[in-house]
Amino acid sequence: MRVQLDHLPETITAPRTDAIYNCHAYLTKIPVAAIQPFVETFTEPRDVVVDMFAGSGMTGLAASISGRRAKLSDISVLGQHIATGYLTPIDPADLRHAAEAVSKAAKSALGDLYNTRRASDGADAEMVRTVWSFTYRCPACENELVFYNAMRNEHTSGPDKCQKCSEPFVKRKWARGSDVPVQVVVRNAEGRLTEQDVGRADIESIAKADADPRQREVPSREIDESREMFSRSGLGKAGLTNTAQFFSPRNAIALLELWRAVHAVNNERIRKKLSFAFTAILARASRRYQWSAQRPLNAQNQTYYIAPVYYEWSVFELFDRKVEAAIRAGESVFGAAPLFNGEADQNVTYTLASADRLSHLPDASVDYVFTDPPFGSNIFYSDMNLFHEAWLGQITDHAREAVVHTTGRKKNGAIERYEALLRGAFGEACRILKPGRYMSVVFGNSDGQVWGLVQRAIRDAGFESVPVHVAILDKGQRSVKGLNSGSEGVVTVDLVVTVQKPADQNQDQQRSAQKQADARLLIERAMSATPQTMRNPSYVYAAIIRDAIKRHEMVDHLHLSDVLIALRNAGYQINRKTGILTRGASTIRVAAE
Repeated sequence: MRVQLDHLPETITAPRTDAIYNCHAYLTKIPVAAIQPFVETFTEPRDVVVDMFAGSGMTGLAASISGRRAKLSDISVLGQHIATGYLTPIDPADLRHAAEAVSKAAKSALGDLYNTRRASDGADAEMVRTVWSFTYRCPACENELVFYNAMRNEHTSGPDKCQKCSEPFVKRKWARGSDVPVQVVVRNAEGRLTEQDVGRADIESIAKADADPRQREVPSREIDESREMFSRSGLGKAGLTNTAQFFSPRNAIALLELWRAVHAVNNERIRKKLSFAFTAILARASRRYQWSAQRPLNAQNQTYYIAPVYYEWSVFELFDRKVEAAIRAGESVFGAAPLFNGEADQNVTYTLASADRLSHLPDASVDYVFTDPPFGSNIFYSDMNLFHEAWLGQITDHAREAVVHTTGRKKNGAIERYEALLRGAFGEACRILKPGRYMSVVFGNSDGQVWGLVQRAIRDAGFESVPVHVAILDKGQRSVKGLNSGSEGVVTVDLVVTVQKPADQNQDQQRSAQKQADARLLIERAMSATPQTMRNPSYVYAAIIRDAIKRHEMVDHLHLSDVLIALRNAGYQINRKTGILTRGASTIRVAAE
């Protein structure tokens, strides 16, 4: 096929706001709209697209919507579950009817555990959400400090002293007490949400749920010292060693009964879609759902962090919303698929397999590879997936995960194992691709050493040394960490590097050794570039990496911190609210969104 690269821009912007993206969370998910331009450039209708680091299946959705077929694979049990859920077509009316039935059955089994007493008129009401707070014990006077109360009383983001003896509050020195409920939200007589203080009925229902024997039946998985996130999230210190501990007593039982009701549904497709909606609410149904005075802050998907003030949100409120979100996502997937007429699940397969072992795919059998490997030591998918996979009954084999361990016994030799796995994965991609076809790799990292090993792995796999296209991918990072890109060593934009498999596999390829790039010259060139590449340190760093890759140069010795130092030395500053780079009186007027 003839590829027209002039139609493929060098900067792809695809904010994470569409119905598909927001339906079910998964770490480092790429918006479908960001993948489609590559699929449509490097393939034709009915071609086969492969993603061997498929995650939640966004490549498969992009392929299906574009009229292509897809063969997905990953070691992630949760990823396969999510992708299958997206690709299961269900009539909206049937799904709503089934969701209403399973919620009714689960509520009946839950009993009165969500019941409370409305303060305004004393009437019985159902809890919509409850706010919980950490407590701390003053080391000087033993006074119990309720974090939420101290914060509200002092009108700050947190307490600074004991309210009884004025001992300075130092979190690491104050012993943690039990978490306590501090506020309840119910619907008033007119149906509007209203806040009230926790009452006796709330305390009694929480105690009743805590003593309920069903607590022992809640699906759970141990998070032990062999897991990277055990130390990164401080789980040992917090006493959180299994996934069930992240749920409040009432929500644990509500989830258990809802899961049972879902699995009692006879229709396989409906059961699969309801299971998809169920796993999509787990993070928000847990103690990881952060409270904020302005609006809920959601749950951090990359860590097991529990904020000092968090929500206990009604499982049924969350489930009803997620069913509607699944319907909207389905309309985007199946309404847009021009080739398969709503049968995308029959044209996209998902196999549990390590990326370097694609024995289910024959040589020279696929037309294009688009893949998004894990970014070094940034995220540990299998550790975070335990939270959901405890309910699915099967867990990811983390022994084959493409990550760089930074703690524990696995730290030794981690970078070498990571490079070997990537080289094997790219080698498999080269094997299964038809001659002359292409592979696009999404990657982002703040460490030049990791970029260097990616370059070597692609070259050693058998692809042409010089990429045919390198694009910056901006997924619309809006977090505080993203806006302050660079100040925390975090890259918030990625590159999409596209390479070609030689058309003649028997021809000896001239593979000249790649030289190390001159970091100083690369930084100088980037800083004299257009405002589009100077919007924040991540853009500058990405532009530098792209420049080096195009020049067939290695970047092992270039780190994001080098770029940050160069920007500061040149007089640039980062606006902490907008993320815009400023220099003296001038401003690079491109929002970092």
